[in-house]
Amino acid sequence: MVNGGHTQRVLVWSGWMRLAHWLIALSVIVLLATGWLVKLAPSVANSASEVHKLASIGLTLGLILRVWLLIAGPVNARWKALLPVRADIDKMGMMLRFYVTMGKSPQPRWYAHNPLWAPLYFLILIILLVQALSGLLMEAHPLMLGFYLPSVHDFWATVILVFSCLHVIAVVLQDAKGTASDVSAMINGHRIFIVEDGDTMPAQDTRTISLDQIGKPR
Repeated sequence: MVNGGHTQRVLVWSGWMRLAHWLIALSVIVLLATGWLVKLAPSVANSASEVHKLASIGLTLGLILRVWLLIAGPVNARWKALLPVRADIDKMGMMLRFYVTMGKSPQPRWYAHNPLWAPLYFLILIILLVQALSGLLMEAHPLMLGFYLPSVHDFWATVILVFSCLHVIAVVLQDAKGTASDVSAMINGHRIFIVEDGDTMPAQDTRTISLDQIGKPR
C-alpha cells in the first residue's frame, strides 16, 4: 500500500518496441563514437570506419522495425501516440517545471510516452532516417539537391548527440525522482503505477489507462 493506494506493475512496452529502441540507441552510440574517430583520429580512422558501417546496419534495422511499429504496432507504439493532443499541454508544462526544478516539482502521470518528449521522439526518428539516407548516399553522391551531404550528415550528428545526452539526463532524473521505473521499463517492458483505492487499472496486456488515473501528479 502507498498512501491509501497500491502499486501495480503494467506491461507498457512490447518486446518489438524494446528491440527497436535498443537497436537504435546502441547503434547511435557506436556511430557517434566512430564518426568522431574517423574525423579526428587518423591513426584509427580505417578501423573506425569499418565499425561505423556495421553500426549503420544496426541503425537501419532498428529504424525499419520502428517505422513498422509506427504503422502496425501496438497503439502506444504508433505514430499517433507521438503527436501531442490538447490534454497534453498542461502535462508538458508540468514536465518543464519538473526539469527546471531538478525534480522538486511534481510530474504528471502518463501511460507510455512522456508527454513532453513524445513529439521530440517523432522528430528524432525523422532526423535518424535523414542520417541513414545521407550516410548511404554521400560517398557516391556528395552533392544532392543543392545540399552537400557530408555537411548535412555532420550537422545532424551534432543534433543527435545533444538530444541523446539530454534524453539520458531526463530519463535518469525521472527514474530517480518518480515512481514509475522509467529506466527499467525499457528493459523489461513494465512501468509501475500508483493506483488510489477505488481506482482500477487495466490488465497487463491492455494498451489504455483511465485518464483519471494518469492525470494525478506523482
